[in-house]
Amino acid sequence: MRDPTSFRGARALVIHPEGATRDTLVRTLKQLGLLVAEVGSDNETAILAARADCDILFYDADQSPVSMLAAEAPDVPHVALIGHEVPSRLARVARQRCCAFLLKPVRATGVFSALYLGFHEAAVRRREAAERAALVERQRGRRLVVKAILRLCAETQMDDEAAFRWLRRESMQRRLSIERIAEEMVASAAGTAPAQARRS
Repeated sequence: MRDPTSFRGARALVIHPEGATRDTLVRTLKQLGLLVAEVGSDNETAILAARADCDILFYDADQSPVSMLAAEAPDVPHVALIGHEVPSRLARVARQRCCAFLLKPVRATGVFSALYLGFHEAAVRRREAAERAALVERQRGRRLVVKAILRLCAETQMDDEAAFRWLRRESMQRRLSIERIAEEMVASAAGTAPAQARRS
């Protein structure tokens, strides 16, 4: 995880028309040690090319096409540059799930906070997504173990505790997880594992 207090070497993409706001933001980001790429809000080809190679993205919430920004790299934190606090535009920013925002005209003060919040929120989202994926995988593994135990019980006359002990022994002998052994059994059409269990 990136140190939330140091941004040196991070790659920022600023999607905004030329002008004082973009100049101030780019200058401040560079002073904080970021590598900065700039592109206009209307240059979709350049945006798509540049956004695949950035660590944080600043975009003009008043002009940039949100649907295009969401097309790739969902883990990249987005910081909205908001010029008009209109409910419809704020709702669009909320749907984009921006990690932070800056009000226009952008000043040097506030950019560090936006970077900190942006990287921190993105890291939290990645961690939560990994935890959800791990939970789904554990649930899948448990279902496979139950299926394997039921199969052993049906084909070997074992009770469920004996079937689980067999799975555990097989797991230790083969140095594979119980879930992996169960997955092989469930996927196997021949059912060699139950035959081995009858002999154990």
